[in-house]
Amino acid sequence: MSGQVLYLSRTMGLVRNFLTMNGLTLVSRLFGLIREILLLHFMGASVEMDAYTTAFKFPSFFRRFFAEGGFQSIFVPYYTDYMSFSKFKGAKYFSSRIFTLIFWMMLFISIIVFLFAKEFTILMAPGFASDPDKLALTTEFTRIIFPSIAFISLSTVYSGILVSQKKFFIFSLAPIFVNIILISSLFVCQDLTSAGRRYSYGTLVAGIFMFLYMFSCVKYHGFPSPRFSTIRRSPKLKIFLKKMLPVLVGAGVAQINVLAGTFFASFLETGCVTCLACADRFVQLPLSLFGVTMGTILLSEIAGKVTKNQENDIKEIKNKSFLFTMRLTLPSVIGFITMSYLMISLLYGHGKFDQYAIENTSNILKVTACGLPALVLSKIMSSILFAYKDTKTPVIAAAVSIVVNVILSIVLIKPLGIIGVALSSSVAGYVNVYVMCRKTNGCFSITKTVLIDFLKIIVASSLLTIMLFILEPQIGVQRTKIQEFLLLTFMIVTGGAIYLSTLYLLKDKVVMRLVAKIKSKFNNC
Repeated sequence: MSGQVLYLSRTMGLVRNFLTMNGLTLVSRLFGLIREILLLHFMGASVEMDAYTTAFKFPSFFRRFFAEGGFQSIFVPYYTDYMSFSKFKGAKYFSSRIFTLIFWMMLFISIIVFLFAKEFTILMAPGFASDPDKLALTTEFTRIIFPSIAFISLSTVYSGILVSQKKFFIFSLAPIFVNIILISSLFVCQDLTSAGRRYSYGTLVAGIFMFLYMFSCVKYHGFPSPRFSTIRRSPKLKIFLKKMLPVLVGAGVAQINVLAGTFFASFLETGCVTCLACADRFVQLPLSLFGVTMGTILLSEIAGKVTKNQENDIKEIKNKSFLFTMRLTLPSVIGFITMSYLMISLLYGHGKFDQYAIENTSNILKVTACGLPALVLSKIMSSILFAYKDTKTPVIAAAVSIVVNVILSIVLIKPLGIIGVALSSSVAGYVNVYVMCRKTNGCFSITKTVLIDFLKIIVASSLLTIMLFILEPQIGVQRTKIQEFLLLTFMIVTGGAIYLSTLYLLKDKVVMRLVAKIKSKFNNC
């Protein structure tokens, strides 16, 4: 009995941390959605929007390189080791050396990119070379935006400290403030400069704010705070850098998959880069809510248990994370496929974002959404491997996936256009997961119970698919925004009710426990 109570306690602890980060991430994404709606209203699928989207890709590469993809994944387990043994001086020494190393590296890269912004633009989007105006605008935006990534990269040291201490609330609050800054930038000095330039300067200000916010939070809580210092060679620092190098290489290779889409889309007509980015932003919402959030939590949870050699607890956490995220990810995929046109028309179909852009983005989203489960699983699996300090497997998987992505893009871009580019990226995501599974003999412990629970999710998702396809609205039918909103709301509410009801009838443990809690609260009232 006590074992069952302990099991439920661990599960609820994982879910509690997930919901804490998830709630704030959802709020952040809602602000981000407002930001995207306004951005596309001002610029649409235009030359200026293509230019900003491309200019932001390179800084975004480094942001994910340090924050989501590489640095934090290896920093947190090592910092946790220091803190587990109460070595506060060691933790401060360790983080200070890493902070200083990142500072000099980002300073050097920022100077290089500023001086050779035009060449970097051509490298990312060679198709822009045939359009001098688009190339010049992208180069200008790159010079404005790129310094922001230096501040964001430095802030990852502080955010890594917060994550290692399980301060998920504070960590997840920062993107909300960032989105508020970006939204505000669109309305400042409208008579003096274009929307793209205003937004580019807003991106720079947001990066500076991120650094100051993370720095203040670490200082406020009294955690061992990194500071600028000399870089001295030490055995532990050498071991960390040796481990970090393949992690960063793997993260860099993984982010090349993101840049590959822009690279190939630049050869297509104006607007394709923007439409591809818009579809990707829809997918990034569930990816952030389910994949990145769960991966961040698992990194700190498993890193601490690896240090204490608690393997049975780790197996439970891994299986719970897999089932929990799949319960949420699969219906999201179905929703994107069946309601893509309606969602894009409602949110983006105004201002300069015309009917052609809506239909093009809708088709891209359907293909991109099919790769969402792979993206979520790869985030979770890589976090688990990094917690074990296995830096080799994610590198191999990422390298294989980028090769597949590039080859398929070359083959499919001519017959399928931008759809071929999106399809290549989705397939590459599954290749990434497949390679990691092969290298780790599955990563997750698929027991009979886990398999039965997953089959329940599949059955519920299948019924949801049938229902949404029946309700799917006809493309091209003229509707007011109120009608689109009501129809979309009806489909989401009805679909959600059918999905949850099916899981409840199939006696899914999580849904039954949720219903029991709701009934208990009503009875108490």
